[in-house]
Amino acid sequence: MSHLQKKTATENLNNALYAGRFGIEIEEHRVQTSSKTLSRHPHPRTLGDRRIQPYFQTDFSESLEEVVTAPKSSSSKALAHLHELQLMLNEELADDEIIWPLSMPPHLTTDDIHFLNTHFDRPWYQEYRDQLLDRYGSFQHIMAGVHVNFSPADDVMAWYRQRNNITSHSFAKNQLLFQIAQQVVGYRWILTYLFGASPVSETPADNVPTSRHALQPVRSWRASDFGFANRPEIAVDYTDFQTHVHQIQQHIANGDFYDKSEFYGAVRLKAPGNMNDLMINGAEYMEFRMFDIDPFTQNGISQNALSFLHLLIIDAIINPATWGKSTLDNARTRNHVVALQHPTEQLSDTAIAYANDLFLRLERIVQSAPISQKNEFQSALSFARSAVRQPKLTIGAQLSESIKNESLMIFGLQQGAKISAQRRQSTWSQNLPDIPKQLQQSYVQAHKLGFQTLMNPTENTLKITYNGQVRTLTSDQDLTQYI
Repeated sequence: MSHLQKKTATENLNNALYAGRFGIEIEEHRVQTSSKTLSRHPHPRTLGDRRIQPYFQTDFSESLEEVVTAPKSSSSKALAHLHELQLMLNEELADDEIIWPLSMPPHLTTDDIHFLNTHFDRPWYQEYRDQLLDRYGSFQHIMAGVHVNFSPADDVMAWYRQRNNITSHSFAKNQLLFQIAQQVVGYRWILTYLFGASPVSETPADNVPTSRHALQPVRSWRASDFGFANRPEIAVDYTDFQTHVHQIQQHIANGDFYDKSEFYGAVRLKAPGNMNDLMINGAEYMEFRMFDIDPFTQNGISQNALSFLHLLIIDAIINPATWGKSTLDNARTRNHVVALQHPTEQLSDTAIAYANDLFLRLERIVQSAPISQKNEFQSALSFARSAVRQPKLTIGAQLSESIKNESLMIFGLQQGAKISAQRRQSTWSQNLPDIPKQLQQSYVQAHKLGFQTLMNPTENTLKITYNGQVRTLTSDQDLTQYI
């Protein structure tokens, strides 16, 4: 291979390393401003059939909306799609509804909890939901959050197979994704420190300790062991891939899990079918589940959070570490401790040293980033460095300033109304600058009705798919005729 060919191959691999496929899922409650509690209005029927809707779903409660982006070629593009979907959802809210901008729900009365338990309009999930209610109670599954999905570029997979002399694509992908999972789980505590944003719990029927009043505010109830996690006796660790899969399979066989989706680890490898299918065919992507909703953003998560996570992923790929059981156990303990610290409390000297060592590696990754991404990565790393030195800069510390009498009710209502008003201020022509005007109406309607959409910017065409039927549009149409 010539010098030029080697240089080109190196540049292509470098670009692939900073690429990948990203998706974002956010759970967020509709709240009624009149009653100041979870909305009792039904999920908007204008948002299509939830059995097949790819973008707008609901989760454990009917008030808990789940907004899901399509896979995109960068985290910034996924965030842009999330913004579009948030605008669409906002249009369908009732007049007295807002999207609650916090992970922890507002205060729930006994009547609210009874309504939550007895009203559920997805019969195809009823059996699963009943088991979750029985196992975890009413509260745990109405803590909202953000999941980020990721899959590495094909060229990175090819490089990893060659570097490790692996012939099987599925085996290589499982190994690489699990290597990333170990890294992110090992450094989860720093994500909790930087982006944790659930400092108070306002419902007596929750699962947090009765001593919470002496502890609040914390950084993140949701990210702690008292938050969105399996029961303490459930053991699933990240020591090695085979053990990890076997542990999940064993809990399913024992009846501890309804199925694989009941594993609530911070990172999950995702694939169709059961865990055997995942081992045989390989994971399609991985899901990072540790982010609280960021109430200071338009869409629930910041580009800083996404870019910092991406830096951790790249570091895991090019600087693989050995994560033994004791190291991972210590990392989990550190995450719990950090989650329950006061939001303005400094990290321990040991944690700061770990963070600074990590930042040195991440700085080298930032310096090698493509020009188009360098500013985003540098912003994320600069924020992390500053926040480790000054805890008041973290999301949790900023949020804690708005707590009144151990409550964020006033803040949540005001911030939710502010974000809703901001979303209503602009037109679709302003919000969709890259979509031709003659297709904007159909682009929005397709998402709301549940058509899979694909815009071809070169040909100015919109491909829509519904129930296996594919159509290509060049101008707006009423898409209800195709349902």
